[in-house]
Amino acid sequence: MAKVIVDEGQVREVSQYYIWWHLALTGAGLGLVYWVMTYLVGHFIIDQLYCGNSVSAITCSNSTSISGNIADILVAAIGLVVMVRMRVFRPIIIAVASAILLWGLAGWTEGLWFLEAIVWSVLLFALCYLMFSWVGRYARSTAVLIAVLVIVVIGRIVLAL
Repeated sequence: MAKVIVDEGQVREVSQYYIWWHLALTGAGLGLVYWVMTYLVGHFIIDQLYCGNSVSAITCSNSTSISGNIADILVAAIGLVVMVRMRVFRPIIIAVASAILLWGLAGWTEGLWFLEAIVWSVLLFALCYLMFSWVGRYARSTAVLIAVLVIVVIGRIVLAL
């Protein structure tokens, strides 16, 4: 039987296959998909189910936020599949952290002109996917998870202010 010798003193480099603009384009495309899915879910599902009667007026008044949160989950799943196909390192961390950080994006962009909302969605998704993919490319999983957790907690605290 072969014996494996691990040298902990050896320096480990980050992934050599990190192409940042692929992930920026992926994030931008997912931002556009997010906006379209938010509109479609809100217009064809939430509004049709809850805005017809006065009993569910609270749900109807929050239909944009609810449809945005549903679209956020669906876009995270789509992003995970796309990144797995692209062979991105740690795609689940990127998709989940971006979804958590951008939770409520539809509520933030509600009331903006639709092109401005699209631009903000595309820009924020591209930046999130770039940031978390850059953090996730390092070799040690524990350090990556701690860094992503710190970024997400600080981001959510800043967004709650």
